[in-house]
Amino acid sequence: MTGINRTEPLTEGEAQSADRVARRMHEQLRNFLGALPMEARNASGLARFLDVDRTTCQRLVFTASRPYPGLELIDRLPGVRGMRQLIEAARRRNAASEDQMASLEAAVDRFEQALRSLAGSQSALVRRIRAGAVAAGHESLPMRAGEAGGAAQRHFEVSAELTGRYSETWVAVYAYFPTQVAGSDPDQAVTVARAHGLIGHMARPDAVPLTFHNFTSKRMQDGELARPDQQSFRSLNDGRSSGKTPDAVLTPFTTDPPPIVNSRQPGEYLVQAIDTDPRAGNEPIDLMLGTRSTMPHPGSQPPGIEEVWAMINFPVRRMVFDVYMHRDLARECIPALDLHLWRPDFAAHIGDRWQTRFADAPRLELLGQGIERAATAAYGRHEELTRFLFRRLELEPGRFIGYRCYVEYPIWRTGYCMSFDFNAEPTS
Repeated sequence: MTGINRTEPLTEGEAQSADRVARRMHEQLRNFLGALPMEARNASGLARFLDVDRTTCQRLVFTASRPYPGLELIDRLPGVRGMRQLIEAARRRNAASEDQMASLEAAVDRFEQALRSLAGSQSALVRRIRAGAVAAGHESLPMRAGEAGGAAQRHFEVSAELTGRYSETWVAVYAYFPTQVAGSDPDQAVTVARAHGLIGHMARPDAVPLTFHNFTSKRMQDGELARPDQQSFRSLNDGRSSGKTPDAVLTPFTTDPPPIVNSRQPGEYLVQAIDTDPRAGNEPIDLMLGTRSTMPHPGSQPPGIEEVWAMINFPVRRMVFDVYMHRDLARECIPALDLHLWRPDFAAHIGDRWQTRFADAPRLELLGQGIERAATAAYGRHEELTRFLFRRLELEPGRFIGYRCYVEYPIWRTGYCMSFDFNAEPTS
């Protein structure tokens, strides 16, 4: 390794050598992923299928499910050690043919040799690649997702101009707790309550309509799974969920006069269209809604994963997305957080989610037991809203475990998905 300058750009010959190795790794990873069962072609499914680290699986799935990006691929790849562990696990499960496994292992061997000869380590090679981009006048490329803060802010500003709407803060607080439904096993029903809305919302007269989408794929009514044409959602006051639904508005947290809310349930959605008072003019307004629904226990139906979505319909500066799981449920599941492009078929089978998943999701923060850490500078009344939700539901906050996703300039037309995997062994 002597003589390698780990900050000096790659020579033309070195870059060509690195490109050959990276292309081969990309090809072999694509072949490997394509040989797996459908349920193992996303990060969570692959981690469960092979019993390996989820971060390694996330990087592999992201790399293999996209076109070859050039030398930037080397920054995206899992580490050599992680890939070797994955190969060992795949062989134990007979996940692919021995020819495929041998080809993948040879590609990893060649990749490791290239790292040693070109830089000494994967991170050092990435630095040499970046140095070459800077020297060529492309200092912003390649760029990691975590460095895209400026781009996210520009995206917000342009999106607000295009749509005619934006908000200072997007807010959602969920509470999941076991419940009893007539005619059902008391351990097999769960109620989901949600307070959600927009703080400091502004709109031009020509803005596109304002709507909210509440989504669930596991519905229950009167002890039975609901058919697609049955009603699943209702207000926190148990009001109706279709037509004009004034009970859906949480007036203590909504600007007066409150908006008119028209709700409908096409299939698995609750769509709430908001008509604000035109007298509000150019003044910012707050909108806060409350809904609840009952569904089967997430672990009782395939794929055994409950997904909670924050759908960014319109540009916002900040997002506060909290989920509180009753501790009896929290003991049974493993939480995770992903970010997806929002497509018309975003509710497609979980095994197909690799097509829309971003490589780097925001950090999932553990708030811990109770709601003492609910406060946030993004919304001065957030702790008050959380306490209001628990009081309305007559629930003891100390029996809940909280999780948070906080993002500045969340990406418009994406979905932040907090998932809870109930396939894990229960913990004591």
